[in-house]
Amino acid sequence: MDAINTHAPSVCIILVNYNTWEDTIECMESILKSNYSNFQIVVVENYSTNNSWEQLIKWCRGEAFPKVEASNPLFKYSNPPAIKPVMYLRANVEESDHLRLINTGGIKPILFIKSDENLGFAGGNNVGLRYAIFNSFDYMWLLNNDTVIESDTLKQLVDYGELHAKKKIGIIGSKLLLYHKPDTLQGMGAVFNKYSGKSKIIGAQQKDIGQFDNADVQCNYVIGAAMFVPRSFVLDVGVMSEDYFLYNEENDWASRAKRKGWSVGVAAKSKVYHKQGASTGNSPKKSKWQIKALHYKYRGKIKLYKKYYRPQLPFLYLHLLSRSATYLAKGNFSEAAVIYKAIFNTKF
Repeated sequence: MDAINTHAPSVCIILVNYNTWEDTIECMESILKSNYSNFQIVVVENYSTNNSWEQLIKWCRGEAFPKVEASNPLFKYSNPPAIKPVMYLRANVEESDHLRLINTGGIKPILFIKSDENLGFAGGNNVGLRYAIFNSFDYMWLLNNDTVIESDTLKQLVDYGELHAKKKIGIIGSKLLLYHKPDTLQGMGAVFNKYSGKSKIIGAQQKDIGQFDNADVQCNYVIGAAMFVPRSFVLDVGVMSEDYFLYNEENDWASRAKRKGWSVGVAAKSKVYHKQGASTGNSPKKSKWQIKALHYKYRGKIKLYKKYYRPQLPFLYLHLLSRSATYLAKGNFSEAAVIYKAIFNTKF
């Protein structure tokens, strides 16, 4: 990491950890190789049921390391590991809201914030956002912990934000690539159809040959795995809605932003590699947790429509009933039941 330029915009990088400390360590190692240095990492430990908290602290002390095979094409982004020990602080959620960062002029310590309940995706990120606002960071980067970045990813985001500072671009996305297929796009953002309730992911599954690098990507919202926001945006629009717990939060934030005159954009040259699907899974037969995740997804979509697209709500119901019929035809009765429960607001 280069010497810190204290005149450069400050960035608070927010990671939320839930049971995946190995991913969080790999992500932090890649961040510490960044060629942009004026940042602080904040990890919100979201009430994991394993020993994540202890392992994260061990990593700071040099007693735990990222488990990445040398044959992995992304190995170079997290290895060799940063010199240990690394400075760190610990706090609980209540303390973090008013925890003042002491500016030493040097590298900022990693802050680990421990929650005594699972706050969900938005709730966990909001803990970091409130800390960042209290400490007057210029930008906040909500980054999934199951990601890896390149050395210039953060600089590309800051450069984009500064270049478009007067255009009220509130949420800036990155070029998301698949961790296990790093030459393939997860997507550049999403175009949302309020009549069908479907989102089309721009560039999904395409080979990355630079086709979007110089494009002005037009999207309704950016993919929630990496959202870069300026301080002025959060002060005006507010933190993320905690109505959803899982799924639809980024669409909600973008919809609320649009009402206040903000737009979204994509820094197409900032690359983020994402282990897509690791937490909810993509297998035909869903686990109990995956079924519950689907419930959050469909229930959240209905909430989104009731808040922002109420005139189109009947179209959403028709779409969901059609999807439920498809599940039934395939014998996926649990998935069909999830949709009915979401529509009729039955407790899951």
